[in-house]
Amino acid sequence: MERKITFFSLKEIVEEQMNTQLYDGYTICRLHKDTMSDLRMQEPMRTDSFGMTLILAGSLRMRIGFSEHEMGERMAFLHSPTTILEFIEMDEQLEMISCMFSLDFLKSIGIFFQGKSSLDFLFDNYLKVFDLQEQAVKRYAIHMEHLQELNLRKSPIKNQMEIIHSTFSLLHYEIESILMQEIVHNVALSGRKEKLCMEFITLVMDGFKIHRSVQHYADALFISRKYLSRVVKEVTGLNPLQIIEQTLMAEIISKLRSNLFSISDIMHQLNFNDLPTFSKFFKKNIGISPNMYRKELLK
Repeated sequence: MERKITFFSLKEIVEEQMNTQLYDGYTICRLHKDTMSDLRMQEPMRTDSFGMTLILAGSLRMRIGFSEHEMGERMAFLHSPTTILEFIEMDEQLEMISCMFSLDFLKSIGIFFQGKSSLDFLFDNYLKVFDLQEQAVKRYAIHMEHLQELNLRKSPIKNQMEIIHSTFSLLHYEIESILMQEIVHNVALSGRKEKLCMEFITLVMDGFKIHRSVQHYADALFISRKYLSRVVKEVTGLNPLQIIEQTLMAEIISKLRSNLFSISDIMHQLNFNDLPTFSKFFKKNIGISPNMYRKELLK
């Protein structure tokens, strides 16, 4: 007998959490075995959203599309509106955090995807499941928790949409970077341009704290700056400098949120020459100074 596939809209998932969100185009869910049973997530299901889920603790056995996977701590999986998910077995210690979002929402905050790469490339092709290093898990969890905090505020802080844009952008680039390391060893990329773009993003993720000129990355890839700019723009819809600066901004925001570092510490860690230069860069991207941003978070 054919099993019924349950469909969940993003709106229904938001309503099930019984939280008042500022935006209905994305949500962050903390999932445990009990909550997943309550949400009927143990049945074959699909959603109308894109998503990434991290396993923070415990383990599970699940089916993604037609493939079955044993998954444990520090693993992650991706899904798109076409992906059928089925959670077959879950242990009592299972804890996951999931970020789900609509394409329309990403467009509304200024993240555009062009060509065959980006969302289609990441979510509909190649690897659905991958392992993460401990530091990557921590970074992803911090970004997701930040997005959740912003969505659950009673009222938005100044320049909130720009901050959400930067955080989503970093998640996107980091996913591309990690998948690139797996893909180049396991499958043939659909084209030279996609591979080149992935190599560029990988280099940026490794070097953005020191190297922020497009020419540096063009030299590292043995191509001209003009060619790199054209390919990256064609594949992602952004130019290389935008990717470098958005990656840097997300790192700055993460450090400002932690309260572990002074603004001067952050400036030095990210190799800015002085505080005026650092503040000017931050304000250009977010619209307010680092000091003001930190004060807004504490309200």
